[in-house]
Amino acid sequence: MRIADAILLYLYKNGVRHAFGIPTGQLSGFNDALNDIDIDYIVVKNEAAATYSAGRYADLKRDLGVCLIGGCVGVNNAINGIADAYRNKLPVLIVSSYVKRESMNKNALQEMITTDITTPITKYSKTVFEPDNVMEEFEKALKIALTPPHGPVHLSIPTDVQLTKFKGIIPDRIDRDKLKPKFDDKSLKKATNTINNKNTGVIMVGRGARGLTEEIKKLSSTLKWPTITTPNAKGLISSKFEYNLGNYGWCTTDGAAEYIDNTDFDCLLVLGSSLGQMSTRAYKKTLVENKTVIHIDWDKNEFNKVFKTDIPVYYDLEAAIKKINKNIHPKNNVFYKPDINKPYTKNHTGLSLRIFMEKIVDIVPEDTCFVQDMGENMNFSFKYLPLKEKMDFQTSIHYASMGTAIAGVMGSYLANPNRQYAVLVGDGSFYMNGMELLTAKEHNMPIIYFVVNNSMFGLVEHAGKLVYGRSHKGKSIFSRVSIKDMAESMGIESVKISHIKQLGEIKEKIHNLDKPFVVELITDGSEILLDKDRWSNKV
Repeated sequence: MRIADAILLYLYKNGVRHAFGIPTGQLSGFNDALNDIDIDYIVVKNEAAATYSAGRYADLKRDLGVCLIGGCVGVNNAINGIADAYRNKLPVLIVSSYVKRESMNKNALQEMITTDITTPITKYSKTVFEPDNVMEEFEKALKIALTPPHGPVHLSIPTDVQLTKFKGIIPDRIDRDKLKPKFDDKSLKKATNTINNKNTGVIMVGRGARGLTEEIKKLSSTLKWPTITTPNAKGLISSKFEYNLGNYGWCTTDGAAEYIDNTDFDCLLVLGSSLGQMSTRAYKKTLVENKTVIHIDWDKNEFNKVFKTDIPVYYDLEAAIKKINKNIHPKNNVFYKPDINKPYTKNHTGLSLRIFMEKIVDIVPEDTCFVQDMGENMNFSFKYLPLKEKMDFQTSIHYASMGTAIAGVMGSYLANPNRQYAVLVGDGSFYMNGMELLTAKEHNMPIIYFVVNNSMFGLVEHAGKLVYGRSHKGKSIFSRVSIKDMAESMGIESVKISHIKQLGEIKEKIHNLDKPFVVELITDGSEILLDKDRWSNKV
């Protein structure tokens, strides 16, 4: 057994069934070893798609995502996806290659140590030169990635080390429970008592609460405290839930903004949010002023970073909410859910993205998970997309790299292939990573791609005019290219929609898919929605 075989077997023992990457000559040991193990290797078109996909997989699966990519240029291509995983605290293992040890420092093809590049955006990064140390390093790296707060790790293995005969014992599967640190029971008890003593409050749900929907709804219903969800947590609480005020932060719903700004309440309970710029309406203090702030998170670094936290609770969020639910007393508050958004007023020409967002949930399958890319269209989904009970939503608004969804949705799909996935993406992000449609096609992934084609970088164009009163230099408005024709040239079925009435015509086509499907939405860019909290600060 070669070292490459042993590494893959160890990953398999730890539940790895999928890996993303691009095979290269330096990676040849792993390329060959994959033939002998039941790990599906998703070969992408750009290494960034490998790391994005591994991150999206880790996010929805709540488990380890894995990449196998070439060293040097492969790792450098993958940087955005690694940084995305780091910012979102996702457990991703990046395995890269390196030149043969005998070729080191001799200007070998694609020779570059990448650990210095990846160290600032990983929890651990190392090139392993000694064969006897490889398995120890993999066990160490996996434990680091899976220890809260999670994050990406990177190991680079020279080609000749990959092919060296393995001598040693493959470690046992990692016990995840043993990786959890000792949490703060005293602070959790104080928080529970405070909740019982406060009459009114708001529950702020962050991305760290993924998988805890029912527990949070139970908490909200018992306390009769409304919920707000950060953009990264959109979809964790259904829009129909009687206590949910909707999205708060970037492009906040009207109901959430008015409630937070105009309602006196005693307590803000923050669940798994870093309280960053995009989750707080550009750090707007009305969220926390004159309130007792309770912040529960398993990352101590998030406490008191943005706002003063009265009761920081260092705890596993799932365990914390279950304990709180067992020990809180029902309240007799009266809560009247306001209209989530003001009525639509037409102030534009062409297809309305707001109306599209409000109607598309009745067109797609009821279990659809929307995967949102970056661009102006995200403003409309954050504010206006009314997710139903069985639906989900995935995005990455803090790192906010264009192309993240269209390049990463393959990982989302593999996390649970039994549900429908739909990408929401603009033409700008499509041009960055749209060739990954071919990856989805080659693996028969029935993903729906809604591509908003307004022939511009709309967010940059419209925000620039708002702040500076004029467009910037350079062409952010460009000639329209048919996305439908591009997709059809790849052999992917596509339709073009320029009017909302046409949506009903695609309903039958996008149910029971067995391959990708592209819907090009033609807009003229005249419907403008900007996050005024951010742009009013000109940051």
